[in-house]
Amino acid sequence: MVRIHVSQITPPALPALIRRLMPAQGSVEVQHDQPGKCHDWHAHPTDETLVVLDGGLRFYWTDGERLCGPGDVIHLPAGTRHGSEALAAGVTYLIAPVIVALDPAAAA
Repeated sequence: MVRIHVSQITPPALPALIRRLMPAQGSVEVQHDQPGKCHDWHAHPTDETLVVLDGGLRFYWTDGERLCGPGDVIHLPAGTRHGSEALAAGVTYLIAPVIVALDPAAAA
């Protein structure tokens, strides 16, 4: 099930956030999409946690859609069909290849 929640992430919290998102082996991706950039319907073989840092995107999946902005965290289980479109300001977000529980208190 796709879950999206809001948290307050400030620049001083970024190093700790990145450490929490880091898988046992691998990396965390920083993605930047220009305004209007679309990632059409697709799925991934691994779980993902996305954290929006700046700007906004329209995120959609089979059961719904939501406008996401800074501080929003998206939990995306493996195999979930989804897509996104960057809004007018573009969007920058982190992508971790794992589901990471990030509650607002933990991310602040």
